[in-house]
Amino acid sequence: MAPRIIVIGPMGAGKSTVALAISQRLSLSHRDTDEIVVGESGRSISEIFVEDGEDAFRALEKIALRVALLEDETILSLGGGACMNKDAESALRASGSFIVYLKISLSEVSSRVGFNRDRPLLLGSPRAQWQTLMNERAPIYESLSSYTVEVDGKSAEKIVDEILIAYELRG
Repeated sequence: MAPRIIVIGPMGAGKSTVALAISQRLSLSHRDTDEIVVGESGRSISEIFVEDGEDAFRALEKIALRVALLEDETILSLGGGACMNKDAESALRASGSFIVYLKISLSEVSSRVGFNRDRPLLLGSPRAQWQTLMNERAPIYESLSSYTVEVDGKSAEKIVDEILIAYELRG
């Protein structure tokens, strides 16, 4: 088995918030790959990036994803880059889970996250960095998703409603 629903998308799209709300509605547990990495390492993601580098963080994230994909009856949210390698893509495709892509615009995400220093991949020119990441990642998010939700201007409750309707109708 695998998680029932997996929520993917860029940083600031609301993946953790939405996945937690779905889990509460369905009375299932919620797992988040970023939280797993932080819990297992005892350090924040920013600390891991600064002290050990992105490759070290991605290795921890890969382990967290593999473990989380073995848990059934859960709702899983992934860090923005967790599905950005061939192994993760293959594992996600093979999971049979309903994968939801939370799609967000640059203007919406900038008002949500404010591009602060806790976002290690956005150091330097945050808006340009975010757009570059999205240009690379959006095709993968789209190819993995069973369903895409445009989140701009929507409350978490409305997003969850839309996802659960699509989940029930998936056939």
